[in-house]
Amino acid sequence: MDREILQCDLHDYLEIACLYAITVELDLKDGTQLTGTPVTTRANSHIGEFLELKDHQAEQICSIPVLSIVSMRALAANPHFDKVVFSAD
Repeated sequence: MDREILQCDLHDYLEIACLYAITVELDLKDGTQLTGTPVTTRANSHIGEFLELKDHQAEQICSIPVLSIVSMRALAANPHFDKVVFSAD
C-alpha cells in the first residue's frame, strides 16, 4: 500500500521556514493552532513525514505530521511566503 505524501512544492515551503527560522502559525486539521519556529523535517516508517516545530507556548519541540497541516502563515515579513495552504480540509 502506498503512503500519501505531501506535494514537493508544499514541502519546499516547510524547508524554507526551517532554513530561515521563520516564526509561523500553523492551523491543523483537528482545529489546533500552533505558533513556533520550524526546526527541521523528518520521516520514519511509522509516523510518515513530520515537521519539528519549536512551540513558543509549550517551549518544547513538537512533532507534527505534515499531512495534518491545513495552512502555515508567516508571522514576520519575509521574501518567501505570507501564507501557504496545504489542505482544504
